[in-house]
Amino acid sequence: MPVNISRDRRLRVPLKVTYKVIITNPDGSIAKVIESTQEDPFTYDFVWLFYASMIAPSQYMDIPDVAGTELFLFTPGVPSGYTGPAVAIPYPSYTLCLVNCPGTPNAPYKVKLPGIWLFSTPFSGQSMVSNIYSSLITNVTYYTPSISPSITANIGTTNTITITQQYTNTSGSPITLASFAVVAALYPVTSSGLAGTPYFIDISYFNLPTPVVWSPAAGMTVQASFQVPT
Repeated sequence: MPVNISRDRRLRVPLKVTYKVIITNPDGSIAKVIESTQEDPFTYDFVWLFYASMIAPSQYMDIPDVAGTELFLFTPGVPSGYTGPAVAIPYPSYTLCLVNCPGTPNAPYKVKLPGIWLFSTPFSGQSMVSNIYSSLITNVTYYTPSISPSITANIGTTNTITITQQYTNTSGSPITLASFAVVAALYPVTSSGLAGTPYFIDISYFNLPTPVVWSPAAGMTVQASFQVPT
């Protein structure tokens, strides 16, 4: 039985998140640097997955993937009254992955790897990638992201987890960048291990103060740093 709570009542997670966008000219020189802090950057998927982890598997929970397919967790079937695109994930556990994730080339999405996805329009209203999936910037080269190593959880300290990804504008035309999102691969955990092909869900979103124009052949580096108190 689902929990009847409005998705507009999001949990507030006290984490500080900063980001940096570095645009480089074709000769390697720096053309522009944007740095800022995003307040309450976590998407609906992330907050509801956090809630689901506390109630699983006693009742099902549903969230959209990045393309708008509803993922029904902890249930053997999609409810009969649901009419949109959906899949049921009956397993009692799941895990998330951001870097070096298996099976992603087979994922049915426009970008085939998790990491930091770029968009030509800003997020508004409910902060979900599925709402602006049609604005995903795809005609550029996405390189494999990296994540900061050596994360420790010492009580009373603050850990910083940084996700970094690089790109090249290989479209041949200027591109407007307005926002980006951290996207993770979600794997159902089966009796034999991780499911072979993951689903992609969003974790956090970031709107630039002002959209920027990304020139052809120019490079870009995007970093998102999550400061987690313990």
